[in-house]
Amino acid sequence: MRYNLNKKRFKLLFLFSAFLFIFNCNPEGGEYVSDYDLVYTNYSPEYDFNKTYTYSLPEGVIKIDGEDDDDPEFIDKVYSDAILSNLKTNLDAMNWTEVDASDSPDIVIVASAFDQSFYYYFPPPGYPGWGWWYPGYIPGYLSGYKTGSILIQMTVPKDATNNEIPVNWICGVNGLLQGSTAYVIDRIDRNLNQAFKQAPFNN
Repeated sequence: MRYNLNKKRFKLLFLFSAFLFIFNCNPEGGEYVSDYDLVYTNYSPEYDFNKTYTYSLPEGVIKIDGEDDDDPEFIDKVYSDAILSNLKTNLDAMNWTEVDASDSPDIVIVASAFDQSFYYYFPPPGYPGWGWWYPGYIPGYLSGYKTGSILIQMTVPKDATNNEIPVNWICGVNGLLQGSTAYVIDRIDRNLNQAFKQAPFNN
């Protein structure tokens, strides 16, 4: 199975997956923010991942904002550097060799990310659907959460046909965006490490 680059489709898939995961898999709620982290991977079974390859990393992690810009915007450098550093560590551990993108690498890594806020309204007791009631005008309240998702695509430009670049491995990480910068980076590392422990790299 091969995947062609399609960030918008993956965004919709991940938003739906995150919704199901948070509200259905654990109805009583998680004890920690990290309990809601989700790691998804898929790959082409025809591709030989046991060989050693050259690869290139992007200069930054592209921010998906729903707009088709010729000049992509990157996410915060702190998180971008953490993601790319983790990818380099895991790829080097497989004896793959990083080269410059101009050196025609076997594998070109494409990294992107986006965030999404979800809100829901709680009406006051007594009048479902109303924002206040009499007497006292007790208001309802608005609550919500913010999720962040990372998409890693392992592309093989040399195998491109009809201007379509195959994606032989895909990784998606989704989690709640809460906690300190150090805590978020720690979860990024743990989740990306988990992705490389899953097939086909766990042979």
